Amino acid sequence: MSDPSSAGPTHRVRVRYCETDRMAVAHHGSYVAWFEEARTEWMRARGKTYRQMEDEGNLLQVVELVCRYHKPVDYDDVVAITVRPGEVSKVAVVLEYECRRERDGALCATGSTKLACVGRDGRLRRLPGEFAGAAGAVDRPAQA
Repeated sequence: MSDPSSAGPTHRVRVRYCETDRMAVAHHGSYVAWFEEARTEWMRARGKTYRQMEDEGNLLQVVELVCRYHKPVDYDDVVAITVRPGEVSKVAVVLEYECRRERDGALCATGSTKLACVGRDGRLRRLPGEFAGAAGAVDRPAQA
């Protein structure tokens, strides 16, 4: 992950039964929702919620998602998710995720999402200044 000082508070999720497969291991698709939940709370901790951005006409569209699985997490485990900004451009930001099993600190998954800022018309627009500033970096190359 990039700059540790830009990480927000760690977001925790408890693996629910409905998020597991027949072996009681968290289903790989569950991580997508956990990344989104952690990203939403990361933004909130920086003083700007998704809702506020959307009300202002700025929509963050996921254009890329990567997840690498390192160790399994089981039903009822608590997963601690850290979010940090990666590359930032005028119109897009990459957020990086690290998921650890809380009981032993094992690295379970790492990933990233690339989010492009679009208007309600679907056209690219600049990231709001507050978001680019909160991400802790500006004009580091990230292709939209």
